[in-house]
Amino acid sequence: MLRRAVAAATAGSSEVSAPGVVTTDGRTSWARVLVGSAALAARLAELGVPRGGRVAVLASNSTTGIELLFACGLLGAVCLPVNTRFGPPEVRHLLADSGADTVVVTADEPEHRALLHGAVPDLAAATDPLDLRPDGLPELRRAVIADSVPIGAIDGTDRHPDDDHGRLYPIDDTPGPAAPDREAAPEDVALLVYTSGTTAHPRGCGLTHEVLVRAGRAVGRDRFRCTADDVLWDVLPLFHLSFVNPLLAILDAGGTFVTDRRFDAGRALTQIRDEGVTVAFTCFPTVMDALLAHPEVDRCFAGVRLMLNVGPPDVLHAVQARLHGTVQLTSYGSTEMAGIAATTHPEDPVETRLGTNGRPLPGMEIVAADPDTGVALPAGTAGELLIRGAGMFTGYHGGTPHGPDDWFSSGDLGLVDADGRVHYRGRLKDMVKVGGENVAALEVEAVLAAHPAVLVAAIVAAPDPRYTEVPAAFVELRPGAEVTEAVLQEHCAASLARFKVPRHIRFVTEWPMSATKIQKGPLRARIATELGEHV
Repeated sequence: MLRRAVAAATAGSSEVSAPGVVTTDGRTSWARVLVGSAALAARLAELGVPRGGRVAVLASNSTTGIELLFACGLLGAVCLPVNTRFGPPEVRHLLADSGADTVVVTADEPEHRALLHGAVPDLAAATDPLDLRPDGLPELRRAVIADSVPIGAIDGTDRHPDDDHGRLYPIDDTPGPAAPDREAAPEDVALLVYTSGTTAHPRGCGLTHEVLVRAGRAVGRDRFRCTADDVLWDVLPLFHLSFVNPLLAILDAGGTFVTDRRFDAGRALTQIRDEGVTVAFTCFPTVMDALLAHPEVDRCFAGVRLMLNVGPPDVLHAVQARLHGTVQLTSYGSTEMAGIAATTHPEDPVETRLGTNGRPLPGMEIVAADPDTGVALPAGTAGELLIRGAGMFTGYHGGTPHGPDDWFSSGDLGLVDADGRVHYRGRLKDMVKVGGENVAALEVEAVLAAHPAVLVAAIVAAPDPRYTEVPAAFVELRPGAEVTEAVLQEHCAASLARFKVPRHIRFVTEWPMSATKIQKGPLRARIATELGEHV
């Protein structure tokens, strides 16, 4: 896709004016992104990364990070974008479960190197970063640090003279030997994205090149109506499909993609204004709330014709009332659905655009079914949302393969109305959705249960004005044990990403029980009632 898009996007344009990528590194044309991607692919191939290899990438929203996504495709390798909000145990699980043979860290974020060293302590003692055999990670062979440099840079210049690279082998994207001729086939897995499921560990979702390109094109062409004149802004993290999907959407259109390593409302609005952004992929409440709280939002959004957000209808209506000149869309999806399975249309009436999740994308089918029998329900009847089609994952890594004709049980409660529009109503799964991040209750419960003072722990979703939901823990202590809420939160923070740490902890001595299980419904109701005055 990158090669074809570059040919179209750069026709008749100079290097300076050509559409491309805008990051904190500066402005990079799509042609230069292709050059850098090919150079990184060639260097990784020289280091021994095979076709079909698994390359774990710890990267920020940088030019190098974007080039690494494409470099893996040019290698015919599988890219594993690592959630850099994970803790070291979660990163180690990803490396072990995926069988990653190579791990690449971009040079712009020292904390990513620290995260990797926490996940693979053996690196500190490694003598050869290209011949690793860490204990418990038998497939891992290479640890690499990648940097982006201007085309005119001197070959071999050490960009990190005061850094031993933390036992990582340095490479950069300066032009050099041609990338090997082993580009991936459409049906090959392009990304293995790890997302929290209903088990105690994150699970890898395989997404093929064809599925990712279909999803990006469907969103960009059918919903966003992107053209080469569009400038799309998105600061969601590179490891998230809400980064990859918009990136491919605007690349397909031959437009410009604008991002930043970290979200700051003031800097973001300046970017939106100065770069002439026309499409904003704000998506999650944490981003939109911060933008709306800034005094410059109205002026800086004046040129934005369309934005995509998710949230309750009343929240979306409030945003639309504030930014009335920007058409707001909303969507429904998950990692298993390549990020987005349904969205509203720009031409939809405002009540439809903001009160439903829209129709399925081309090639996708969504029904509501009885959660117990799997039988499809009549239009307008709530049940579990089932999804199938050309935009689905290949299955969970190491599990049963999933084909386009197989129904995926989302665990989400919702309905499909007579017009075919999806209405998401919550989750049947035991999950907490913090902003845009899924948190498996079982994963957090397992960490809490490892504390010597904890006998039983149960995680439920608590309402939150900023993140919509946050984890809340109900904990029964062992007889005679004493521990504070703060100590248990610190215990969780040592093993879990920050957004997974329980925001509220309540100590109990009795549980609402069914015949054999803790009933979480009463616990959710209790914490919601308790926090009601603050929400």
